[in-house]
Amino acid sequence: MSEVDLSAHIPEVKLITDLRDIKAANLHWNSKVILGDCLKVLKQMPEGIVDLIVTSPPYADSRKKTYGGITPDKYVAWFLPISQELKRVLKPGGTFILNIKEKVVNGQRHNYVIKLILEMQNQGWLWTEEYIWHKKNSFPGKWSNRFRDSWERCIQFNKEQDIEEEVPDDWEHCIQFNKQKKFNMYQESVMVPMGDWAKSRLKNLSDTDKKRDNSRVESGFGKNISNWLERKMAYPTNVLHLSTECGNKNHSAAFPKSLPSWFIKLFTEQGNTVLDPFLGSGTTCVAAKELGRNYIGIELQKEYCELAVANIEKAKLNLQLTTLTQSMSSKDQDKVNADYEAYYEYLIQHVLTPFYDKRLEKLSKLKLKSILKRKNPYLFKAKNIEFAQDFVKGIVDAFLSSQEETIFGNLLEEFAIYISEILYGGFKSKLNSVDLEFKRNGIYYIVGIKSGIYWGNSDQINRMKENFKKAKQTLRQQGVTDEIIAVNGCMYGKDRNPLKEDADSGKSYYKYAGQEFWNFISEDENLYQEIIVPIDQEAKNKDELFKNTYQAKVNEMTFEFMQYFMNNGQIDWVKLVNYVSKKGDVKLEPSPKQMMLDLEEETSDLEDTLDFADVLDSEEA
Repeated sequence: MSEVDLSAHIPEVKLITDLRDIKAANLHWNSKVILGDCLKVLKQMPEGIVDLIVTSPPYADSRKKTYGGITPDKYVAWFLPISQELKRVLKPGGTFILNIKEKVVNGQRHNYVIKLILEMQNQGWLWTEEYIWHKKNSFPGKWSNRFRDSWERCIQFNKEQDIEEEVPDDWEHCIQFNKQKKFNMYQESVMVPMGDWAKSRLKNLSDTDKKRDNSRVESGFGKNISNWLERKMAYPTNVLHLSTECGNKNHSAAFPKSLPSWFIKLFTEQGNTVLDPFLGSGTTCVAAKELGRNYIGIELQKEYCELAVANIEKAKLNLQLTTLTQSMSSKDQDKVNADYEAYYEYLIQHVLTPFYDKRLEKLSKLKLKSILKRKNPYLFKAKNIEFAQDFVKGIVDAFLSSQEETIFGNLLEEFAIYISEILYGGFKSKLNSVDLEFKRNGIYYIVGIKSGIYWGNSDQINRMKENFKKAKQTLRQQGVTDEIIAVNGCMYGKDRNPLKEDADSGKSYYKYAGQEFWNFISEDENLYQEIIVPIDQEAKNKDELFKNTYQAKVNEMTFEFMQYFMNNGQIDWVKLVNYVSKKGDVKLEPSPKQMMLDLEEETSDLEDTLDFADVLDSEEA
């Protein structure tokens, strides 16, 4: 079988901290993440090298700690020099997608977005289209004079030429700007399944009506609506129904990879170049890489640049693994099927499916009040957690993390035992500190299986060694005459010195970790990588369900937390500490002030968690 050698991976993306590095080495601009102010960087870029710009700059008064917080009144003047440079580096047939949202100021939406659109038109941009990003799982809340914000703009701008076409509206703005009326657009790449809507809508029409040339109500059906009856795919509307993503714990802005991916597919072809001048954690570049496009990312904050590079490299590794797997010869694939089919089937049925089921079960049963009592409120205060959603995500993530390691470790341990069983007749042991017993090549092995190499302190290790010694004595009493070797097997990690000798020879053992452990169990040095294949497939199959369940639970618990532990938009730490630590029963009452929060009291920091923002969030992701 062709070996998937990820160790040979050479980093593709280069973090540029000084633009002179590009010029000095005569480098091209593609596949670069650039640390710096986007206006200064854009001025150094050649003209007309970008096919698509997808970005979300900092919203007015947002992220003051990291980006300075441009006020609404100064926002247009701040952005126009940037948009002028973006227009210069964009190719004539290119498109600029700007995600932006009006801020609430003194009880009403500020008009800086409208002013910006008009000023960009004066720069020579064409305001071509608006797309609405409908957030299917928007942040919960209640205000006295409005409902929760569940959409944002994605505005399309282009450069200049001649083509006119009217498209019927449906509806976050994603604003589309272009330099010309004739621009590159690949509508077939974003078509959606037709479903049964056409049949249900047409079933009551007469034969004459089904062939009518013009729609009497201007419904947008087209000239001959009978043409829609047998179609399986349809063009989408300008409303994008996409969930936010919560996998990035390192940046507040929730930006789903599916959004830039949609625009990249619509406005570019493979090999084209995508630019994000406000890169954040790199999701636009990740999406571009996964879709076979070149990318350029610019980011002001070094920590986000480094995070973006890591996310892009992770995407490249995943693509490399997928490509190598798909490019196997049929002979190699037959060998994979013969060697690993049983392993894959067991992993899916007895490890992965139970893991995801238990994960979802624990998540769905999670209750705010019960989990609060298990968490240290002083720790969250010390970490300067200010917002309800950040607090709730923190306790949910901590709970899941503590549960998942144990659940997955136990299930994967059973997989190791299963391999030994089918290869050597191994079996699950009843001896203390021993999980597996098997005989191979005249040696009797007793194996204690752990997840990682740092599983215990010195007392626990000494206890394991003592139990290994007792296990050997017990086996001798049971008639085992073969050489007995004790092994501490760790499913991931490395240990450069596997032999752990002891003055008492009965307590000596081997410690095999990661690749060495799986090779020891199966005599297959590639198994540790092959395990990734079914895990990768199942993770993708289950990911959407878990994300939706996770976000729904976070929303539910956040709303409950806001009812009981928020006062005037702030966490009531006194009430929270009393609930967790005060002796005796503490009766909780909803905080009435929270339910009457005025519109103008909405903070820019809270908006950070709601908006599309200047960071394209990655998983994870």
